Amino acid sequence: MAAGLLAYFSQDSFACFDFDDVALLDSVQRQAVVGSTEQLLGYFLRAIDYQHIIRPKDVAFRRDLRAWADSRLTKATTDNAHLETDLDTAASCMEYYYPSACHESRMCTGTTTSAIVLADDLVGHRGGLEQFDHFSQRYLRGLSQPEGLCAAFSDGIKDGDKFYGSKNPRLGSFQVLGWLAGIDAICEEARFAQELPSQFVRNGSRDRRTEWSVEMMPYYLRNLAGVPNSFIVPIFKPSLDVEVPLDFWISAIPDLSLFICVLNDLLSFPKEVLELEDFNYFSHVTRARRQVGRTSLFSSNDGLWTFRDTIYEASDQLLSCIAALDKLFITFAESLSEEFEAQTERKGLMKETDKTSSTDRETLESARLAARYWSEFRQGFIAWHLNLPRYRLDSLRATFGGTTNIKEMDVAVAAATTAA
Repeated sequence: MAAGLLAYFSQDSFACFDFDDVALLDSVQRQAVVGSTEQLLGYFLRAIDYQHIIRPKDVAFRRDLRAWADSRLTKATTDNAHLETDLDTAASCMEYYYPSACHESRMCTGTTTSAIVLADDLVGHRGGLEQFDHFSQRYLRGLSQPEGLCAAFSDGIKDGDKFYGSKNPRLGSFQVLGWLAGIDAICEEARFAQELPSQFVRNGSRDRRTEWSVEMMPYYLRNLAGVPNSFIVPIFKPSLDVEVPLDFWISAIPDLSLFICVLNDLLSFPKEVLELEDFNYFSHVTRARRQVGRTSLFSSNDGLWTFRDTIYEASDQLLSCIAALDKLFITFAESLSEEFEAQTERKGLMKETDKTSSTDRETLESARLAARYWSEFRQGFIAWHLNLPRYRLDSLRATFGGTTNIKEMDVAVAAATTAA
């Protein structure tokens, strides 16, 4: 895929990506970039066999989320229209990401998602850094939080810890640490928006001695702010009674984190270009690569890294990680199904008292659930972005079409999740 993708990005239609600062693009250039990005996203979605879906609204969940917000969040902001948008964003996120989740699971993650979305807005755009700056410290020390958003967020984290850690406490810990890292990263981003770190400047030195501390920083910060762990746990624990054992998905966490964080940035890119938003992951990566003297794989005026290199790198990483996750979950479940069927054929109908057969069946069922939940999340994550107006992906959504048929789109997944 790498060689084919490199050739694809080498086409003249992507020459409009040969820039290093979004803020310097004029309106004509921005439209060209958006058009080429939509072309790229179409290529990307076809490469992963994506088929678009529309998921129904969960009326009961939205009602209870609204009631929670009325009692806990209305004091945090006087902008009711903005709060309504944040709630709708969080609610639709739960509906698309976790179609198998129970009501309680959606409420646990939906409330904390609503709180951190609002916190991100307050810290990054309308001030309020001081109320969140010591949030994690207060939480870890068991200190009380200020009334309003901080207290609501803290209580939501505790509820999630109790729910997701009900069988395996480590799942609750993953959620807690993800949210705490996320709020800390949001505060750090607010500081960076005012002044970048001393080793990371717009026109900094190309001294390669700083490479280690500069090039890895953008993804480090993105991986914290994207709270991937907090979104990964609900994939595999949709209810108190149903939980895929951690052993079946712990090795996937790095790739799942990249999928969540970097794919969000790729799908957000058209919106951010149109809005001249230059404080984001792609801008930071481009700046960091140029600072250490990375050369471009394509044509650029000064021979240094440009946005074309950044987007090519992100696309290559995403295609590789999706292929790896499909193999880890779907192919693994298929393989176990084949082994189980062959074993059953050899030994005949297994006895319930046979400990080995019982373990094999339990392992198979866990693998099938993991494959199913990954497939649902993979599908829903992309569909959510295409359907949400804020991302301005209308033409892409029209290209792939919408359907209310909520089924497994991949035949292999359907086969892997069919009961033996």
